[in-house]
Amino acid sequence: MINHAEMQQAMRDRALTLSVVTTGATSLSATATGYARAAGSFLTDGFRVGMELVGTSFTNAANNAAKVITGVTATTLTCPGCAVEAAGTRTLAVGLPALRDWENLPLTVVPGRPYVREQYLPGPMAQITLGPLGELEADPLYVLQIFTPANTGFLAAAKYADALLAHFVPRTALTLTSGDVLTVRTNPAPFRGQLLQDVPGWAVVPVTIPFRCRTPTVN
Repeated sequence: MINHAEMQQAMRDRALTLSVVTTGATSLSATATGYARAAGSFLTDGFRVGMELVGTSFTNAANNAAKVITGVTATTLTCPGCAVEAAGTRTLAVGLPALRDWENLPLTVVPGRPYVREQYLPGPMAQITLGPLGELEADPLYVLQIFTPANTGFLAAAKYADALLAHFVPRTALTLTSGDVLTVRTNPAPFRGQLLQDVPGWAVVPVTIPFRCRTPTVN
């Protein structure tokens, strides 16, 4: 039987595994103003002003904590809150923002930090095969709105949106505990909206993921 709560949780769990950009394991140091590297390029990797990153394998915990990028060059990232640390093999990565406005749960947004808002639209449902135990089809929409700090341009928001579209490509299949399978639709396929100014301090871009679930009718 169609279980919208389980479907929403499956889509959320998939979103939580999002990877937007990463350095991979490489030689990185921390400075008083951010991070530095001697080889490779933060720009080529895809880091952009307005993104939130986290570090891995730094000795000082402050350098692993979530931070917002305020400046990017090929060899430096400006991120308030770093502590000086010599170079070593570490990773910097951007995923789904840590501040998450899940449906019907409280969230206190922090000025200057990106966040994500979730919406689940149950959509229409129909019986698509004949008989009292015919197959049911549901076509919900899962919508994630990515909020990035105002006055940081469109590049961070575009990177987040494009990463979500790549993470939920058409025909992506998610199996529920019931055995039913969610499938990201091909027509319409997932799509993003335009970048708009929202509440003061943020711009927002929505990403809509249409999907389908089919299951036998249960008396």
